[in-house]
This record gives sequence, structure tokens and C-alpha cells, in this order.
Amino acid sequence: MRKSGQITVFLSLVLLCVCSLVCGLVESARTAGAGWYLKLAADSAMDSVFSGYHREAWEQYRLFLLEYEEEEEPGSTWLKYMEPYMEEHGWYPAVIKSAAVKGISGITDKHGANLKQEIQDYMRFGIWDTVSEESEAENLWKELKEAESLPHVSEAYSGHAREAARMERALEAICKSLESQEEYRQKAAVRLADRDGAGFRTAAKLLKKEGGRLPGLIKTYEKKADDLAAHLEKTREETKQKWEDLSEGVRSAMEEELAGYESYISENGAKRLEIRVLIPEAEGNTAIIDRAVERSYEVEEIIAEWEEDEGGGPDEGALWDSVEAVWDRVKVPELSFRAGLKEADKQNLLEQIQQMAGLNLLMLVLPEGEEVSKGVIQTKSLPSVHHTEDILKDSFLERVLTDEYIGRFFTCFRSEDEKEVCYEQEYVLGGKSTDEENLKSAAARILAVREGLNLIHILSDSQKREEAHALAAAITGVTGTAPLTGIVAFFVMTVWALGESAADVKALLGGERVPLIKTKETWNLDLDGLLALGEQGKVEAGQEKGAGKNYEEYLKMLMFMEPAERLYYRVMDVVQINLSVKQPGFTMERCAYQAEIVGTGTGKHLFWLGGDTCYTVEVHTDKAY
Repeated sequence: MRKSGQITVFLSLVLLCVCSLVCGLVESARTAGAGWYLKLAADSAMDSVFSGYHREAWEQYRLFLLEYEEEEEPGSTWLKYMEPYMEEHGWYPAVIKSAAVKGISGITDKHGANLKQEIQDYMRFGIWDTVSEESEAENLWKELKEAESLPHVSEAYSGHAREAARMERALEAICKSLESQEEYRQKAAVRLADRDGAGFRTAAKLLKKEGGRLPGLIKTYEKKADDLAAHLEKTREETKQKWEDLSEGVRSAMEEELAGYESYISENGAKRLEIRVLIPEAEGNTAIIDRAVERSYEVEEIIAEWEEDEGGGPDEGALWDSVEAVWDRVKVPELSFRAGLKEADKQNLLEQIQQMAGLNLLMLVLPEGEEVSKGVIQTKSLPSVHHTEDILKDSFLERVLTDEYIGRFFTCFRSEDEKEVCYEQEYVLGGKSTDEENLKSAAARILAVREGLNLIHILSDSQKREEAHALAAAITGVTGTAPLTGIVAFFVMTVWALGESAADVKALLGGERVPLIKTKETWNLDLDGLLALGEQGKVEAGQEKGAGKNYEEYLKMLMFMEPAERLYYRVMDVVQINLSVKQPGFTMERCAYQAEIVGTGTGKHLFWLGGDTCYTVEVHTDKAY
């Protein structure tokens, strides 16, 4: 009996199709699973790579830094961590043959944003929970900005007070010259009355010589007047931006005190017109003096040559009267105003205080018995040397957290840690190459802030303003609202604020606290003490009462105002300096914050009915701290 095979063939074909379909589905699922397995393996291997962070950086600064020598080093390390996953592949056989590092973001990249992120992550993770409200931080920032801007304005104008004092000295020289001329004129007149021709001519020559000095004195005065007017105009332009940082109340008080400068310049215009007339008058006197001297010689010659036989002798009285008639035409002019400073020595003492604060600040404010560190910083290879832009920005709260981080991990003048470079917080502020320079820079910055805050207090205290005006009146010898008195009064206020600030800084360096805003009760220096400071060159630390901020907190406030990018790169500098002590050659430039790796290799099909069972695989992974 003949049998048919159609059903068998059909079923075979069906089963083949079903098996192919099942194997395709299973292989597709396995291939997808292999991709996920490779991704999991790649990410786990990347975690292992980044677990090799720099232990000292974490222990000292709570920073994760992946140090590497060559850019391909993370890739080769990653391949080693991938090997166990390739060996224990199970249903996902694959071999990753190479790894390419597509990108490494170093801790020094992105204008310091990577370091900033690490600091913010650490500080926000429950480490510090005393962050103030952003509005409080913003108000503090405005107050500090005003305090730091005000000394720029006040010092610029107080410098003009010194110029005005020099103008007054030039005017005083003119007045003294006129007084000397009048003295010589009177002496000459007396000699004429005594018929002393030689004595007359001596006095006349001295008068002529003194009169000849007058144009030069006037020229000197006018140059100083022109310089003052030009410098004042320049100051107006240069401080225009700083004025915008001042609050309305402070700006109003400043404008009231500085009105004297405009009045002084205006009043000086009338003085100059009066002074300029002296030159032609002096020239006119010179011609008269020459004629009088010439006539005196003629009279003496007439008397000497008179022949006795002519009888009676000459009328000597009439002859000398003719000389007197010429001499009486000599008129020494008088100025309608008084010039000069009545107590210039007090003005000089105030100027000496400014000079001491500028030239020998540390000597002035360093507490007795304290020594300055001699640490030297090799700045050539530091991260901040190669990054000078200012693109990165901080919010107020970000900056508060960063400042707190710096205060927690970095040393300063008040720290007891023994290091080769001791003043780390001061370096973050100043960026100088020695501890001494950084301390001096920080002290100067604190001094400027305190000076601004102290000047604000003086301007808001009517009693202190009256005392300053009283001292100015004593210096100038002018009472009332004379422009010169107003100028000197503002100069007194700025130096008074500076002297109080020097006492504040000395107290801070000595471990005391100084209130941000002074009151009558917390003010230390009176005007007598201010003049004693100028005379002795020694400031006493303020006897602070009640609560206030210490030295470290003032440093944090100053860092609050620093450009963000500069701040973060100097933080990197300090980290590199200290880590390189135990690990010479360590650099932040070779520390990764983030990396991206692409691995390539081959996978193997398990349920494959085709020819080649191998296929190319590629896996991407990236990691950041």
C-alpha cells in the first residue's frame, strides 16, 4: 500500500518554522538581556574605578578625586574590572576587547563648577544645618558691599583734603612773602628818615628780591589749585559707580560733608583773581624800587660833589625828601583773606596715621608677642595660575556653604595647626606668594570693611560729627561753616574711622570679637586718642563689649564677596599644596571628577541558526562623583 508523506513534510516545515521563531524570540530576548548585562557590568566596573579615589583628599577635605597619570588610565583600569563579568557571563557570553576614554572632566574643569558641586554636596548632606535665609545673606552682602565701597569714596576725597592743606600752605607762603615785603619797605623808610643811604639800599634790595619770589609762589599756588580741581573732577567720575553701592542715608550724609569741596573750589576762584593782581603790582614796585635806589645814589653823589666854596651847602633834607617821594609810591598789597592752617601739627599727625596704615599695617595691628609665619607658596604650578576668568557664579546660599566649608577645613592666623603654609584662608582671599603678604592683604581688607562701617557710624552720630568739626576748626583757625573747615572735618572723620578700625583689627587678631555695627557704647577711640595714635604710632586693641564677630567670621564675610571662580581655584591651590607634602608631584590637574568610557568587543549568539555566531558589541558608561 502506498503511503503519502505530505503531512509529514508539512509538519516538519511547520516545526522548523516554529523552532526558528522560538529560537529567534529567545535569542532576541537573550541579546537584549546581554545588553543590559553589559551595561550593568560596565556601570559596576565604573563604580569600582571611581572607588579608587584619593584617600588623603577625602580624609583631609572630604573631596572625591580620581587621580590618573595618562588619560587612557581609567579605561585600562575599567577593563580589568570588566574581566570577572566576562568570565562569569552565564547566558550572556561576550568579550570586551578595548576601552576608549571619550572624555574626562577634571576637578579643575568647567571654571571650578566640579569642585563647587562636590563642596555643595558635602555641605548640604546634613553636615551643616545652620544656613540662614537667602534674604539675610543678601542683606549682609549689601551691607558689606557698602562698607567696602565707602572707604574708596572717603579716601579719595580725604586725599583732596591733603591737597587743600598744601594749597593753604602755598597761600601761606604768599602771605608771608607779602608780610616780609612790608617789613622791608618799612625798614627802608626808616633808613631814609635817618638819611642812611646804604641801609636804605640794603632794605630796598631785600624788598626787590622778595618781590621777585612772588610770581613763582603764585605759580606754585595756581598749579596746586588747578591740580585739585582736576583731581576732584576725576574722583567724581571714578567714584560714580561706588556711590551706587551706598544706601540713601549714607549717601545723603556723605554729600552733606563733601559739599565743602565744591564750595572750596568755588571760593578759590575769587581768591585766585585777587592773587593774580599781585603780579603786576609786584612788577610795578620793582620799577619804583630801582628808581628810588638810583635816586639815592644821585643824592649822595650831589652831596659828595658839592663844593664848599659855593656857599651854604646843599639842602640835604630836600634831596632825601625826593628819594622818599619816590619810595612812598611803593605799595605792598594786602590780601582780604587769611591763609594757612593755624594748627598744622595736628593735621600732620592725622596724615601720619594714614601713612602708617598704608606702609606698616601689620606692625600697627599685630598683637604684642605674635609672630608672622614665614611660609612661602610656590605658585607657578597651582591651578589658579591658569584660570583667570570669572564666569562661574554662586547663589547667596551656595556662597555661604562654600565659606563655611573653607572655614571648617582651612587654617588661618588664629589656627594652632603647624604647617609650612599656615594662613590658608588668607591665601584664598589674597592669592599672594607668602604667608606674610596674605596676612597683610587680609588685614587690609578687614580694615577697609571696618573703616567703612565705622565711618557710617560717625556719619550717623551727630555728636561725633560735631566733635570732628570742632577739631577741624581748631586746625584751620576758622569758625563757622567755612569750606576749608568742612573739608578738614571730613578728613578728620575718615582718619577717625581708620584709627578705630586699626584698633578693631588688632582686637580681632588678638582673638577678640568686634561688633559689625558699632554703637556709642562699643566705640573705643576718642579724638584725643586719635591724635596720640598719630604721635606715638601705636594703637591699642579695642576693649570690645558684648557679642560680635571674630577674625574667622570676618574672613568668611570677605570671601562672601570674592568672585566665585577665583575662590574655587584658590581652594584647589590649597588642597594641592597640602596633598603634595606627602605625595610630591601631586597636581589637581590630574584628578578626574567625571569620566565617560566606551567599551567595544564581540558577543556570541546561543540560539542562532545562521552562519557566524559572533557579533560586535559596544557599551557606554559614565560616572561622576
